[in-house]
Amino acid sequence: MAKPHTPLLVTEEKLSIVGQSPVRKGVEDLAAGKAKFTGDFSFPDLLVGLILRSHFPHARIRGIDTAQAEKLPGVRAVVTHRDTPHVRIGRWISDRPVLAWDKVCYAGDPVAAVAAVDRETAEAALALIRVDYDELPAVFDVEEAMRPGAPIIHEALSTYKTEGRIFGQGNTLLRTELRVGEVEGAWDQCDVLHEDTYRTQVVHHGFIEPHEALAAPDASGKITLWCTTKAAFTIRSGVARALGLPMSRLRVIAPAVGGDYGGKGTVQMEPICVLLAMKAAQPVKISLTRQEELTATYMRQASVCRLKVGARNDGRLVALQGEIIYDTGAYCDLMGLSPGRLDLFLGPYKIPNVQFTAHRVYTNNTPRGHMRGPGGPQPCFAVESHLDMVARKLGISPVEFRLRNSLDEGDVMSRGTVVIAPGIKETLRRTGRFLAGAQKGPNQGWGVASLIWDGVNIKQITPSSAAVKINEDGTVVLITGAPEQGGGPHTILSQIVAEVLGVPYEAVSVFGSDTDATPFETSVGGSRTTYRVGNTVRLAAESAREQLFELAAEKLGVGPEGMTAREGRIHAGGQPEKSVSIVELAGYALKSRGSLIQATGRVRRREWYRYLAGEAAAHGPHGEVLDGSPQGTQAVKVEVDPQTGRVRVLEYFACHDVGRALHRGNVEGQIDGAVVLGLGYALSEEVRLKDGRTLVSGFTDYKMPTAADALQVKTDIVEFPSHYGPFGAKGIAEPASLPVAPAIANAIYDAVGVRLRELPLTPEKVLRALRERGSMSGTTPSP
Repeated sequence: MAKPHTPLLVTEEKLSIVGQSPVRKGVEDLAAGKAKFTGDFSFPDLLVGLILRSHFPHARIRGIDTAQAEKLPGVRAVVTHRDTPHVRIGRWISDRPVLAWDKVCYAGDPVAAVAAVDRETAEAALALIRVDYDELPAVFDVEEAMRPGAPIIHEALSTYKTEGRIFGQGNTLLRTELRVGEVEGAWDQCDVLHEDTYRTQVVHHGFIEPHEALAAPDASGKITLWCTTKAAFTIRSGVARALGLPMSRLRVIAPAVGGDYGGKGTVQMEPICVLLAMKAAQPVKISLTRQEELTATYMRQASVCRLKVGARNDGRLVALQGEIIYDTGAYCDLMGLSPGRLDLFLGPYKIPNVQFTAHRVYTNNTPRGHMRGPGGPQPCFAVESHLDMVARKLGISPVEFRLRNSLDEGDVMSRGTVVIAPGIKETLRRTGRFLAGAQKGPNQGWGVASLIWDGVNIKQITPSSAAVKINEDGTVVLITGAPEQGGGPHTILSQIVAEVLGVPYEAVSVFGSDTDATPFETSVGGSRTTYRVGNTVRLAAESAREQLFELAAEKLGVGPEGMTAREGRIHAGGQPEKSVSIVELAGYALKSRGSLIQATGRVRRREWYRYLAGEAAAHGPHGEVLDGSPQGTQAVKVEVDPQTGRVRVLEYFACHDVGRALHRGNVEGQIDGAVVLGLGYALSEEVRLKDGRTLVSGFTDYKMPTAADALQVKTDIVEFPSHYGPFGAKGIAEPASLPVAPAIANAIYDAVGVRLRELPLTPEKVLRALRERGSMSGTTPSP
């Protein structure tokens, strides 16, 4: 197969649509309330589905009696594990039953479900189901769960189906170590050492639209499933496996998605909805309540991180040793943890000696999964807070300290990954220039934090395909399995198609995310949609353009060499006065070939391996190469009220290397949104638990930032083009949220001299730290 496309630097091509900020696709329907979400779909005979959940965090199921519920007038179906194959499901590891059959592992585990003519009847039916439990010892503290003698949550863990290797001892699902150099021998080379421990909390994505699913069977037994997902093909394969269905009997459609942030990429209650619809032989809709969202869906993991870092007086990092323990709750929907991923967790820095271990551990808490930057915000909070303290001990400014240790082009990270086109130094320089003119008053301070996030290496190339069709009037349809989940993928992909074909952006429409009608697409997300799906779409558009060139050559009587596509016309190479409109060529194709111009594009791991491996070899025999890696630096000014502990964010500066901003407005919007999300993580949000039970029930006691808390982010975009991203693009959606919490923690220290090591940074914690410092009168605040 031909090379995906030649590495393309920004300066090599004059672009007309890419780099602009056209109106986003579908924004008019959203603004007018015309966009169709899962909750907007209905049928005359639609049934209401509800789920019975365990009240116990850990218990053996002795029996389930549904007889009385089944007799209730208006009930059309009742299902338990007896109606399902006894298989476990999951994205990376299959650890979760559709409906518990032997025991429950958290307070909220699904045990049974009903479908009835209305909600009141369904609720009454749930109350009539009797479940006989034997309560089991439970464990809620992640460190306690690792100790010998702790209650075992998954006794058969070693037998679970998984996409990678598991540690599988006790409650520890994964244990991954990154080891480079000789840490123990490096401490003697250090002039400064610092050790500390950091803790982070459980948070929810906070999307406005809760999870919903509507399953409708037809007369042949085929099920159509509408659901709130960004990964329709993942849902189809997961539901089919869970229920033992052939994929041909299941069609999944992803309508508009009311917010995602990582939370809508996996199977949740969809198999239960399909099961009810099959048993009732009627359409069924399940809509989770906000309390169910905060109890029974996959949320961000809590963590404990311990670090020891050593540096020389010249500001060079020498060694890092530590561990992070993730509480993955009762079920885990996160990807594996490779040593290379741990390398990213430690920041965009050159550290010659590293020993860092990550553990992912089961507890009887609520399930954990992907949320904007999965696995990254926790160590970023720890590492960036820690490096600030080391810099202060050395008497070096936070920006200068990071500059001295940050990555350059072709540098090799601890694991041996070669970094291509890193913009981290430029983001630090610009941040330094911004801070040079910054002012602060009493109880005010500035904090800085940097980040590096996943680009694309060979292990992260997931299947992607798309099709481009040129209608006889010259308009274009992009057919993709990628849904519009709120991040603007349809807009970016349309720009790429329009740029390649030389047609107006308005001439491109998108048909997306229907497993019976669109090409396969793994998912959108992971800050790789533009990079990976964008490349797929570019390949499809380039293939369609080649067909246009061939047709134009026939019409103009010239060769196709050197032809260009611009302003809706195909121009002959070297003879720009000779041209033909795409409208004419589209009609000519239909008459001469009997079909419209249509082309497909795909990205497969095998083809990309050759070129990424070749890029790595060009930089030396170090193994993998990381292309399209987003990097950035943020600075924040806060004011601390010493009487109440309240922290006010006054100014925010975010400088990010995005490779190429294909849609500048969208890039700025992603950064703004990520910062606001990060503010919630840093200052207020927490899904509080007691004995495994969720103590928050909705947005009244789960304190997310509102419009009143949002601020004007000063955005500075750096463009260090990636080698293989479309038009040099990198990702931005996830990484901009990572540095927010450590930047605020560092600013609080700069303002009032107290160091907070546990999120969220609430007024109570700030006030307690101020009082503790006051009780140590006459002492110098520690970093």
